Amino acid sequence: MSVDPTRLLVLGATRQEQPATGYAIMRELTSWGVQEWASVNPGSIYGALRALVKDGFVTEVTDTVAKSGRGHKDSTRFRLTDEGESAFTSLLRSALWEVSPYRTAPFMAALCFLVCLTRDEVTAAIEERVSRLESQLRQFEFDEKQTVLDSVTKPPHSVEFVKLAAGRLEGELTFTRALLERIRAGSYTFTGE
Repeated sequence: MSVDPTRLLVLGATRQEQPATGYAIMRELTSWGVQEWASVNPGSIYGALRALVKDGFVTEVTDTVAKSGRGHKDSTRFRLTDEGESAFTSLLRSALWEVSPYRTAPFMAALCFLVCLTRDEVTAAIEERVSRLESQLRQFEFDEKQTVLDSVTKPPHSVEFVKLAAGRLEGELTFTRALLERIRAGSYTFTGE
């Protein structure tokens, strides 16, 4: 099953900022530019928060704060539950290992939170990701040949979809190999360090 990047991003930002208002979570995520690659917008962030509360992954904490000269205002803040912490870690791991030729957002969301895992775990996941990308690219060689052979029943230009997906994966493979080398060389501070 594919990782929902919005869910991962909202859980991760809530975890990072907690206790945080919905506005603070939205501001944090939009400062990362996630709306450009994950189709995350203010409505989806608040919708995800409501769903996460319903699922028991996030809890609402209501604080009463004094407003300057006008009494009190209730401010809802969000905090991860123990189940939410577990769901976040599970989604993060899945997004690191999942390789999709047509969906980049889950892996990009995982990149936002790499340091929430140990260096050893991230290294193992990235090594496996390199292997899966290489395997997927080998498969695309045969998919491309088969698509050309099937041109009698499929539009001849449908081979371009396979070529585009392969090109995207080649770029991701180059990036992922370089990321692996940076992590092995000591870049970033991971959990437990």
